[in-house]
Amino acid sequence: MQSSFTKKPPGGLNDGVLPIHEYGPDEHTGKVSLPFIAKLGSIQHISQSIQIFSHNEVLSNRTLPHLTMILIALLAIGVSSLNLPWGEIGAIHPLKRSISDTVQPVVKEDNTPPLTLSGELINNQDGVLFQAAVPRTTIPDRSLFSQPASDDIRSYVVESGDTITAIAYKFGLSPETLIWSNADLEENPDLLSVGQTVTILPIDGVYHQVGSTDTLEGIAGTYKTDVQSIIDLPLNRLDPENPIIQPGQWLVVPGGSKPFIPRTVTTYAYTGPVPDDATTGTGFFSWPATGSISQGFFSYHPGIDIAAFIGAPVLAADSGYVIVAGWDNMYGYHLVIDHNNGFQTLYAHLNAYYVEAGTNVVKGEQIGEMGSTGNSTGPHLHFEVRQGTLQQNPYGFLP
Repeated sequence: MQSSFTKKPPGGLNDGVLPIHEYGPDEHTGKVSLPFIAKLGSIQHISQSIQIFSHNEVLSNRTLPHLTMILIALLAIGVSSLNLPWGEIGAIHPLKRSISDTVQPVVKEDNTPPLTLSGELINNQDGVLFQAAVPRTTIPDRSLFSQPASDDIRSYVVESGDTITAIAYKFGLSPETLIWSNADLEENPDLLSVGQTVTILPIDGVYHQVGSTDTLEGIAGTYKTDVQSIIDLPLNRLDPENPIIQPGQWLVVPGGSKPFIPRTVTTYAYTGPVPDDATTGTGFFSWPATGSISQGFFSYHPGIDIAAFIGAPVLAADSGYVIVAGWDNMYGYHLVIDHNNGFQTLYAHLNAYYVEAGTNVVKGEQIGEMGSTGNSTGPHLHFEVRQGTLQQNPYGFLP
């Protein structure tokens, strides 16, 4: 019998000759040989194995990762056998800047103000350093004006809680300008009252009514300014070629100022018996109340106003003894403490006071309640520091 293994003769693929190792029927008997049957059985076995493998989820989950790794390894081997031009890939170097292209760093000037602490170390007479108390009052930011600017003279009706300082800053003016444009306030700045109408200038300066003997040169000299600024202000309606003023006429003197004439300060004299154990102050004042500064110290207001609510505690700023406790038409209910070291402190517009004249008090002791008695537009404490006959700025003594 002829072997079923036949060598493929040379020729095309479509010449009808079976390829090498191909099995076929016996050309003598016409029957299929056993190797061919065996091949068919092997194919069927592989097909069944593939079907079993595909339906067996556990087996496929375990086998697929291994097959994937084998494929990746074969891919790596195949790539490594290729002759790729690896040597032609150059290294990436950082850019080099020439000396002429070097940019010098720009140093910006630091205009940030230095940090200031709320307290400070104070050297006591005994050489002991201690931390000053943190102020419990707040000073409002008045850098933003609540009223728009104007080129005209306006009027304003005083409301509850208003002060000369608050009204002035509301219109972008200095407190002195408000006083110099209202004669009644100039005579007594403490007479500001609710419902009162005040004159508001458009710029800082003096509001002057021309007298019978006044001249522009004389007005400018009195208020320490120049004549031309008065003439150039459109509000004054003066002819630049022939400026003529009439008695009774009102002029705005831009940038003008008046000399300050200090008011006579009455030194509070205590006529009662001085306590045998009269307390002497420490020389370091503390804040007498908690609140916000509604009005600061300036030439026509020799103290500070601390605004809060009626009944807020008022404390002794330093130790001493009470020399005044009573009523005054301007200050309302008020107290004065003599600190037995050349200083006196005044507490005005109280709703009530807890101590009487001749009583010893210690620093930080509650001596009364904040109120709005006397000449006041709202609840606040008017606080003064007096050294002899001088009314000192309390800011210079408070921590």
